[in-house]
Amino acid sequence: MHNDESADSAPVAVITGAVDGIGGALAKRLAAKGWRLVLLNRSEERTQPLLDELRAERPDVECVVFETDLALHASIESSARRVRERHDAVDALFHNAGVLRNDLAHSTHGNELHFEINTVAPYLLTNELLPTLKQAANRRGRAVVVTPSTAALKSVRRFDVAALRTGTRAGLLGAYAESKFAWSVLNAHLADVHALDGVEFFAIDPGATRTRMTGRGSSAPWPVRLLWRWLGSPSDAAARLV
Repeated sequence: MHNDESADSAPVAVITGAVDGIGGALAKRLAAKGWRLVLLNRSEERTQPLLDELRAERPDVECVVFETDLALHASIESSARRVRERHDAVDALFHNAGVLRNDLAHSTHGNELHFEINTVAPYLLTNELLPTLKQAANRRGRAVVVTPSTAALKSVRRFDVAALRTGTRAGLLGAYAESKFAWSVLNAHLADVHALDGVEFFAIDPGATRTRMTGRGSSAPWPVRLLWRWLGSPSDAAARLV
C-alpha cells in the first residue's frame, strides 16, 4: 500500500547489498539516526541476522527487505516498483552492492558480471528511483546517490568501453577496476544532468576495509588479504559514506 509522507517525516534510505560488511554497518548507522530503510538483497533469509540486530538496537526501526538479483534487469525493475509503491520519496540511495571475482562470468543479459553488477545495475536502479529521489529533493532541498568507490580504478590506464561487456581479465585491477571506473564516469554524468533537480551524486572511497570482498579466497591482491585484520572496519567505512 502507498504511504502518504509529510515533509517532516523520517527520511528514507535504499541500500543494496546490506547483509553484513559496509552495507550492514550503513543500515545500523542510519537506523540509529531514525531513518526508514529499504534493503535490496538477494536473500531475505540471509538478511535476518541484520534485521534482528537492528530491532534489538532500535525496536522502532522501520526496515523492509525486497529480494533483488542485481544481475537481472527484471528483478531490479520489480524491486524499484515495490520501493515506489511503499515510498513516494527516497532521500538517499546507496549503491553498496558490488562484485569482485577470481574469474570472468556473464549474466543472462550477456554482460560480464563485474560490469553487470558494478555498472549496469546502479545505472538502472538510479533511473528507476529518480522520481522518488526528485520528490525527496523537492521536499527537503536535496537527495543523494552514494556509491563506495575504490582506489583500484586509478589503475585503469586505457579505458576500452567496448570490452566492458565481455571483460578483459578478472581481479581487482582488471574487470573490477574497469567496471568501477565506468560507473564513476556515469556517476559524474548523472550529477551534471540532475544538478538542477537537487539530486546529488557521490562516489566515495571508504578505504581498504575488512569485508568478504577483501578477505581470504577473494580476488584482492595478496598483500591486502595478508593484512586483512589490520584493514579499516566496516563501521568506519560506513561512517565515511554517511
